[in-house]
Amino acid sequence: MRVTEATGYKEARDSISHDWLRRLGEWGMTPLLVPNLGNKAPTALDDLKADVLVLTGGDDLGETPERDETEALLLDHALSLEMPVFGVCRGLQLINAHFGGRLTPVEGHAATLHEVSIEGKLEEFYGPKAKVNSFHELGIAPEGLGESLIADALDESGLVEAAHHQTLPIAAVMWHPERKEALEGDRLLMVRLGNEGAFWK
Repeated sequence: MRVTEATGYKEARDSISHDWLRRLGEWGMTPLLVPNLGNKAPTALDDLKADVLVLTGGDDLGETPERDETEALLLDHALSLEMPVFGVCRGLQLINAHFGGRLTPVEGHAATLHEVSIEGKLEEFYGPKAKVNSFHELGIAPEGLGESLIADALDESGLVEAAHHQTLPIAAVMWHPERKEALEGDRLLMVRLGNEGAFWK
């Protein structure tokens, strides 16, 4: 969940956009929210008995240490359970960093639509090209992709817009499935990931 400040006075809160609640409801999925609990987060994940860990967008890495810690621990724990992980925007950035990748500043990717080329395992969900939304200022160059991550989508300048792990049940996109420009492929990918895990092996 994002870390936000209350309006009018200083009080940090965990929050999530209603777009996510609405979209998952439309897809017949029930969101189970994990607050930024730090080292208690893995226990919460066990208690919720979730099918998929979704690492959502918002907040650049390094801006909110409590969220960084919570999500890193959640990712580690999900991997230990072989639980499928679906990353969105910051989620892809976090996954990339986890596997030793690097981020690079980008321009022209905030509040816009642009075309990406899809290849490999994700092409069955999106086709060879797709127009996606974009709300980020940090991207991933191909040479900055983490170990064992495989690029599935590239933008017009060659930046990585989607990736999956070679053997683990991890897939991630840089665009936002919860926003109004969502693609049907987003739902299909999340369902397949949740049902089959690393279906590309």
